[in-house]
Amino acid sequence: MAYTGTSPYLTAAQAQGKNTNAIMADWVDRGPYIWWDTFRVAAGVTVQSSYSMFSIPIGQLDPLSPSGTATKTKLETNMQQGNSFPPPKCLLIEQIGFIPSGDMLPSDWIALVKNCYIEFRIDDKIFHEGHLDYFPAGAGIMGVSTQTGFATITNGFPTPVASRRYGPWAKYIAPLQRFSLSILFPETTPTISALGPGLNVRIVLDGLTDRSVQ
Repeated sequence: MAYTGTSPYLTAAQAQGKNTNAIMADWVDRGPYIWWDTFRVAAGVTVQSSYSMFSIPIGQLDPLSPSGTATKTKLETNMQQGNSFPPPKCLLIEQIGFIPSGDMLPSDWIALVKNCYIEFRIDDKIFHEGHLDYFPAGAGIMGVSTQTGFATITNGFPTPVASRRYGPWAKYIAPLQRFSLSILFPETTPTISALGPGLNVRIVLDGLTDRSVQ
């Protein structure tokens, strides 16, 4: 837990010195935390020219679901509101990572790496951009199989030391501050193979998050 100075989230009762067993005055629970979202495109479908990730929270309609009519669950994202964090939650972002599901066809992952790039913005300023393989997550599936025709892929090596950490250059996203992550296909919009399971790529924002102290 960390002391952060005068809290802007105190109730009137707390401001008068009363203990309401709610958020402790001037304290937050700060620690490692991961926010995630999932980029999905069904098999045999041509990708769109752009996608906005972290914009649809839990419980809302997910247009990227296989049916296009399912709502997002915590399996797809842990965002509670679109493109921002509810107070007192925030993020000191130390890593952006892309984790393709292990059963994705290698040809579909290669099509992504060749034809798209991402832009990560805080407010309107781009802080990170590049191809998907510039952002290894240091996680995913790796192994050996003797099954005929079996293949699995990872983005980099599934070990934390193989990820890209920002260290002293980590950027802070305050509660309610708008951020966005766009996946852009500026030239070619590839068609995902009908022979595989389609695209399923988990996107992680790893860093430090503040939560209330109860």
